[in-house]
Amino acid sequence: MRSEDLAKLLGLSRSTISRVINNYPDIPQATRDKVWKAIEEHNYAPNASARKLAGVKNKMIAIILLDIKEDEEPHHVKATEDHLIHDNPFFSPIINAVSDQANKMDYYVLISIAYSKKDLKKVQSLFYQKLIDGAIFVGTQEAENELIFNLIEQKHYIAMIDTSEAYNTKHNAIYLNVDNYEGSVKAVSYLLELGHTSIGIITGNINKLSAIERLAGYKATLMQHGIEMRKDATYHGDFTENSGYEGIKYILSGPNPPTAIFVSNDTMVIGAYKAISELGLRVPEDISIIGFDNSFFSSYLNPSLTTIDISFTDLAKRATKLLIESIEQEQQRGIIEKVNATLVIRDSCKVMNREDKTK
Repeated sequence: MRSEDLAKLLGLSRSTISRVINNYPDIPQATRDKVWKAIEEHNYAPNASARKLAGVKNKMIAIILLDIKEDEEPHHVKATEDHLIHDNPFFSPIINAVSDQANKMDYYVLISIAYSKKDLKKVQSLFYQKLIDGAIFVGTQEAENELIFNLIEQKHYIAMIDTSEAYNTKHNAIYLNVDNYEGSVKAVSYLLELGHTSIGIITGNINKLSAIERLAGYKATLMQHGIEMRKDATYHGDFTENSGYEGIKYILSGPNPPTAIFVSNDTMVIGAYKAISELGLRVPEDISIIGFDNSFFSSYLNPSLTTIDISFTDLAKRATKLLIESIEQEQQRGIIEKVNATLVIRDSCKVMNREDKTK
């Protein structure tokens, strides 16, 4: 639909439609509501490049955190006293780093959380009303990508963290990710070097790129050593402490439990440690545990956690810098970058001896 079609439908002039979209103050609220309702109903998308000709930049970007769970209504965070950002070892450092970097570049940051597709759709209005000049999306899933890709096609400035860079061939944007695959290869390879041949896994949310790639690295490394992935040693978690707890209870309840478990992020390790203690077992004497992320608390766990170190701070700063540069240069650049992952050896994994292997 074109702007003239929308104007004709509503019985308004094109200039009125434009003034509503560009947030001019002299438009009555009733007219604003009428226009925005029609925009949503008819999926009208103002072209960003055309709108930019009319005014200056807002010097405002948004960071959109996605935690969409369509099987939860309402989302558990909205229905309980749980928090998504507070003390979250993934989201917290990203938000802090984006804010710091944007401030250095004289930009403000709007923080928004999308708990549903309906919430995500509201993000469109932030662009259409010119409230923001660009956005960083964190943690998209396949079902949510279409809306973001539409924004890219409309010439809005977009950066994405934890979204597959394979989409860049059709959707030119900034894609920044952790090298999840290589990190998981390093984690599993280390366990193999210690003599473990029975290695379980607690995955993250398998709809997220980070979980998919970490599982893929785990599988590939086992296969390279002639080891089959065991269904009874695999638990599909969701990156939360509780899923780490439930994962351990599931994996260690079988008749032939593994001697080591790769837990796909450090937050789940907190729950894993609790479950292991409740079962009367010890880390690493009875079960070796390796994590991923090197969260701020990992060195304080007892025993301290062997894990894969990645810098969410560097990732977020880089995404912010590239996004703001694109806005300033008025050119959406296709950029793909990965942050390296390194092994941090502490005290949660043990060397297997002959007696351990025959138990």
